[in-house]
Amino acid sequence: MVSSAWSTVRGVVLAVLLAACSGAPQEERPDAGSVDAGSVDAGSGDAGLPPPDGGTTPGDAGTCEDDDPCTVESRDDAGLCVVTKAPDGTACDDGDVCTTQDQCVSGVCGGSPTTSAPQTFGTAWSHGASPAERSTAPLEGLAEFVSDDRLVFGDRLGGSGLSVSLVRVTEDGLQRVAQAALDIRVDRFFGATDWSDRMLTFFIPLGPDRVLVAGSRQRLELLGLEGDRLTSLARLPLHPSSNSILGGTGRGDHFWLCNGSFVTPYRIDPGNVLVADDTHNLQLPGTCNSLSLSPDGLTLWAGTSRGLVQVDVSRPEAPVVQPTLLPSLSLFQARSDGTYVVAHELLRYGQMGRILVYRQSDLTGTATPTPVKSFLPVEDTSRWERPVGFVFLQDSLLVEWVRLTGPMRAYVVERHALNASGVSSVVATLPLRESEEVGLTLSPFQLTGVGRHAVLQPWRRVVSLEGTDALRFRTGVHHGSFERVQAAADGSLLAVGPFGSHRVSVEDPQAPAVLSGGTALPADTQRLRLAPARPGVATRELVTLPALGANVHQEAGKAVLSCLRTGANGLLEPDGQVRIPNGPAVLASAKGQLFQAAPITGGGFTLRRFALDAACTGQELTPASEETVTVDPSSPETRKGSALAVDGTRSELLLGEMRYVSPDKPARIPLLWRSWSGEGGTATGELSGSTDQFTAMALAGGRGLVIENGREVYLLEREGTRINVRAHVNLAERASPVDVSRILAFDGVVAYLAISTVPSGVLALRAEDLSELGRYPTPAPVRSVTFAGPRLVLGMNEALTVAAPVCPGVPVPHAQP
Repeated sequence: MVSSAWSTVRGVVLAVLLAACSGAPQEERPDAGSVDAGSVDAGSGDAGLPPPDGGTTPGDAGTCEDDDPCTVESRDDAGLCVVTKAPDGTACDDGDVCTTQDQCVSGVCGGSPTTSAPQTFGTAWSHGASPAERSTAPLEGLAEFVSDDRLVFGDRLGGSGLSVSLVRVTEDGLQRVAQAALDIRVDRFFGATDWSDRMLTFFIPLGPDRVLVAGSRQRLELLGLEGDRLTSLARLPLHPSSNSILGGTGRGDHFWLCNGSFVTPYRIDPGNVLVADDTHNLQLPGTCNSLSLSPDGLTLWAGTSRGLVQVDVSRPEAPVVQPTLLPSLSLFQARSDGTYVVAHELLRYGQMGRILVYRQSDLTGTATPTPVKSFLPVEDTSRWERPVGFVFLQDSLLVEWVRLTGPMRAYVVERHALNASGVSSVVATLPLRESEEVGLTLSPFQLTGVGRHAVLQPWRRVVSLEGTDALRFRTGVHHGSFERVQAAADGSLLAVGPFGSHRVSVEDPQAPAVLSGGTALPADTQRLRLAPARPGVATRELVTLPALGANVHQEAGKAVLSCLRTGANGLLEPDGQVRIPNGPAVLASAKGQLFQAAPITGGGFTLRRFALDAACTGQELTPASEETVTVDPSSPETRKGSALAVDGTRSELLLGEMRYVSPDKPARIPLLWRSWSGEGGTATGELSGSTDQFTAMALAGGRGLVIENGREVYLLEREGTRINVRAHVNLAERASPVDVSRILAFDGVVAYLAISTVPSGVLALRAEDLSELGRYPTPAPVRSVTFAGPRLVLGMNEALTVAAPVCPGVPVPHAQP
């Protein structure tokens, strides 16, 4: 039987990184919510404090119900709400997956504790998962067409492997027909002088039935695609100290790879034997950045740091290097459709240059011809734009741009018609991303396409040509990220990513099934979002992926927050936008409330609390309360970071900052713990650190959890005006050492932490003493968790895995979101 103390904690929701990813049955208590960036999200939906038990809020419209099966509500003769205890033995659900036979005793729901060890069941896979938006290199995975209507997606499973999906493009959308996981790392390359972001692991289509996986310093693997199956046909190891492979192309039984200034030919002998033809290595005039093959398969086009090189491969056993073209240009890539050659210029230190279109017949001598079309960077007082990629499609050329106009950053693809007279003006435009947030690092992209379809980076959204003057997106089930998971009222699960939403059935835990959805959210869906705490409710909470540091960060100035609602199909859909001023700041939310801690130059924070309106009509949020708080009164050290966590059930917040001087001096982490109403006094404390940033922070059940350096874990408790360390562990000193990247869930009793080292997984700790309760192995880094009935569901960018929760045999409340 669960005690009254445990019943109080019952309303605390697990501290999950995304508020929208916590679902629950409709009959759950209204004070249950979800969590963002390590802060527990639960609390009142109005601008003030939560109403007393049994009371009503202005939005209750006179109702007298609290959705608690262990209470009975009625109205007296004066019309006031009267709450009494339900009879002992009344069936209930205490929100704890680790108890059974729940029933009411003295008005409190409780059950008998059960014991279960960590265990994983089945996994559902996605393809073309969207990248997390943050100020780092944007690419997350691979995509290549093998025919007009089939393509392969490759999703990087952290540092441990590659998920390969074979996908068919139909009139009804994208249909995955096969999936497999390979133990090939997806490594990336970031240019030392040109700052370009590209993969060192990539696909080379050889025809409709074969594709090569090239993994620098790992191996080459030939995959068969016949019968809509993925079959490993051959492998060729590469030396661990060999050069990085930056480009490759091929067809049939021949392919070519470039590293440095050399191109190495390969062939596939009978029996699918991979052979390197080192006797015919080709020397290029500069560093090879890309390789492509002409439509007839007879000419290699190499884009190098010193121009464009043609190689006659009509006799693969005797290739002939032609004189260098466009020698004054440093090229990121070059392609030909047989009539035109398109070359993308890349300058030093990340300065993206022009995309130039030439007639192939004009590229015959040493002189540089005049291009028939130039796509030029623009930089003036009113706009800033750069072309970032291109792809040929039938009689069209698609060019992708990044454009900044004031605070707005937009990624846009434009369609141009190709004909005998040249390249037309824009005939169709399709926005890929529109945001006022800092977002992604700029980089040129190697786009892919065949026939009428293309995949555009960095989000791997599939577009198709429509008629002569239109573009449209294509998507389907399994397409997009599964990074945030949310239990729905009907027993299914929502999996949500930056641009999409899916419904998933976990009825069979060994074989979770994707039911519907895809990458369908519009281009202006912001990183910062407000969404229902669970499907079917109107109260919104902050939902987002932390862009930097320990918490959700708002950039300087005003930030746009997209509002989402639950649509008729059970998936999330757009519902307007709002704005929040006064960045930069850290953010956290409780149900119906948003908290902002904005650093003040010289010390201190402006702490603001906003009421989240039901309607999102573009309005700017105004604080319901605002005050100045000081965490560290006087400090000579530089403030390098801050974090905010809130506990809606207790109306408490934990605010911390990182004070850092240099690597040879310990960092200080001053902390402040208080009620956000200002009642009950303030507690302060300080931890020591070794880095200049938090890893994560959470607050729940009267306990705080702080992680620094991915290894140092502190459990905090408040005693009067002091914050005390109840327990501390260094995860690097465990028998099986790990680093962790975030707090996935924390209810004051159990902490679920995302393992950032290889192999990926989740570490469960008992909060009482930070002892290890168990680990969950996963195919990729875990980004969220939720409870769906008796199951724990782990959300990843590329997959979701069903598991059994940790039940240590004592009452451990896991409030269902």
